Amino acid sequence: MTLRRTTTLAALLVTAIACAPGTSTSASTSGTDATPAATTSGSATGIATGVTAASTVTETVVAGTPTVLDHEGLGPIRLGDTFAEVEATGLIGGRSSPATHPCAYHDFALPLRGSVVFDRSRTAVSIIVTRGPGTPEGLRNGDEPARVPELYPSAVANEYGHKVALDTGNEYSAYSIDGTVITSLSLSRIGQTCHE
Repeated sequence: MTLRRTTTLAALLVTAIACAPGTSTSASTSGTDATPAATTSGSATGIATGVTAASTVTETVVAGTPTVLDHEGLGPIRLGDTFAEVEATGLIGGRSSPATHPCAYHDFALPLRGSVVFDRSRTAVSIIVTRGPGTPEGLRNGDEPARVPELYPSAVANEYGHKVALDTGNEYSAYSIDGTVITSLSLSRIGQTCHE
C-alpha cells in the first residue's frame, strides 16, 4: 500500500469533561515548569485527552515521507505527473516562484526540503532536493562533489557540478555552491527548460 499523504496535527486541543466508560484518565505534574501532563488509557481512538480546560496536545505525524530520489521520482511524486496528482500527495505547499516565472516551483512540506518544478502545461519536470532523500546509489546532499563520478562513471562535469543521464530519459544534477559539498540534488526530464 502506498501512503500518499503527510498528515500533521498541530496544537490539537482536546478537553475532557467526562470520560467514556472503560477509560481512565489521570493528570500529574512533570518537569520543572509544573505543567500538567495528561495520559489516557483504554481509548480505542488513540486520541490523547487532557483533563484540564487548558490542556494542549501537540502531535506531528509524518507518515510516508519519501527517503529516496530514484530514477523516476521521489516517493509518490513521479516526473510527468500533473500538478493535481502531485498536490494530492500532500507533499507540496503553495507556489514559491513569482507568478511571472514561466515555470511554477512548489516547495515541499516539511520535513522535506526542496521543490517540485512544473512547466507551463503544469506537468512535473523536475524534483529538487536540498536536504533529506538521496539517490538509490547513495549520493546525498553534504557529500563531496568528487563522489558523483565515483558513483556515476558517466557523470559530466559542468560549471555548477555534475549531470548524470539516466536510462529513464531523466537526469540527476548534483550542484555545489562552493565546490566543497553537494548542496542540491535534482532529478529532471532531459531537455526541460525551467532551470539549468
